[in-house]
Amino acid sequence: MREVDARGQARSEGFSLGNLRHLEPDERALALATLSRLLSQREVRAPVGLAVLAPTPATIALLRETLPLPWREGAVPTRFDLEVAAALVVLADEPMALDLLEGAVARGEDPGSWDIASEGLRRALPSSDASARLARLVRERPRDPTRLAAAEMLMARHGLWVHDPGRELDPPALLAALVGEDGAARDAALHRVLAEPIKAWP
Repeated sequence: MREVDARGQARSEGFSLGNLRHLEPDERALALATLSRLLSQREVRAPVGLAVLAPTPATIALLRETLPLPWREGAVPTRFDLEVAAALVVLADEPMALDLLEGAVARGEDPGSWDIASEGLRRALPSSDASARLARLVRERPRDPTRLAAAEMLMARHGLWVHDPGRELDPPALLAALVGEDGAARDAALHRVLAEPIKAWP
């Protein structure tokens, strides 16, 4: 994977979004210019990096310009399109971008696109209906990898992968109920997960 440092140089040391939040002002300006240029070149790592580095109205506007919404019926989004949608829903409650992500998860045709879309739903603004969309996938999908992915992302969105001695919840048991065939147990598990507060990202 390419990481673009503050000098605009690409390197192969892994991409760390966390590093973008701890730049000096001059480094930040250079990184912002570099990520904006890479976005125009459809570099898949640029959209979420921009959302982390500059969570501003200008970034929201730029992402909206980059992603053609409403999406063309029958068109298949690229991984870059899904990365832009995933970045946009971190910053704004954008139902059409959420539609695009939910559709990619439901289709489950390309593992890479599926991963991007499910992570996008997990990271989406707490005020959005991303949790309801993940819950719908858990309810409506057959017992397959898509249901499992949606269940895992829904639980992670609600902070249920972090061990908390004060919680009277058993995450492994909840996950088993979410992906199992017992509809009543699945609905009860969904109710318990959705009752937990959403953990904002990043």
